[in-house]
Amino acid sequence: MRLDTEHTCGGVSQASGVEVYEGAESVLLPCLISRIPEDPVVVWSRLDLNPATVHQHREEGGDPGIQNQRYSSRTAMSTVALETGDLSLTLNKPRLCDSGSYTCSVRSGEHEVRRVDVQLQVKESFTFPAEALALLVLLVVVVIAAVLTAVYLWNNVITVSRVEVEEGLKCVKLPCKTLVQLPEDVTVEWSRSDPEPMKVHTYQSGNDGRVRQDEFYSGRTKMETNPVNRGELSLTLSDPCYRDSGTYICTVHKDRDVWVQSGTAPGQSRPGGGGGRGVG
Repeated sequence: MRLDTEHTCGGVSQASGVEVYEGAESVLLPCLISRIPEDPVVVWSRLDLNPATVHQHREEGGDPGIQNQRYSSRTAMSTVALETGDLSLTLNKPRLCDSGSYTCSVRSGEHEVRRVDVQLQVKESFTFPAEALALLVLLVVVVIAAVLTAVYLWNNVITVSRVEVEEGLKCVKLPCKTLVQLPEDVTVEWSRSDPEPMKVHTYQSGNDGRVRQDEFYSGRTKMETNPVNRGELSLTLSDPCYRDSGTYICTVHKDRDVWVQSGTAPGQSRPGGGGGRGVG
């Protein structure tokens, strides 16, 4: 709620305005006086209504009998208003149609001893546009999907590593490790994607075999004992040569479900000399 400053001139005070959003619990229309006359009657009114009375208050309490029915059960003043001089009106559940100019009149007999005018503006409550809400929901879904994908990749896809080895070494290990708890009956397949697709090695149901293995790798590949249980899926390639250079992919799957996929990119095997990583 917003209350602008009040200006006083003689017995008439005018507040420039009070603003509130429709749907608010209540709004307070201010009216303060410093001196209470004898036998006071406080009348809050809107001159554009018929009847004009919004709320009436006497020393014995409120008088709803002449109240405009639009405000029935929605207005209240402090029970000690005529003792404190705080004659402010509480309007519950403000509506758009409540906007207007309100007058707080303090009368003693036939005389009006004080009047305060308050301009109330009830604004339409803010509603989020349906299109923006739909876009926000879509954005949240995309963010959640991206986070879940990142988590999946973090836990299931090993970062592509690079291995360099010199031609002539006895063997080289292509690394692939995972912390994912794998079923015992998964299939571990090592393949080569470039420079040409080739089946390198297959481990299936406890059998470190060479099912569908390309002839080029026959007798030159092996994996650790019980690799699935240990998460150690690395492949040892014997007698590496220049033609072994390329990108190798380790895929762990069961039926059509891929559990782990890892890439290894060995550097070109160099014919002797220089450093490298391998097993001599």
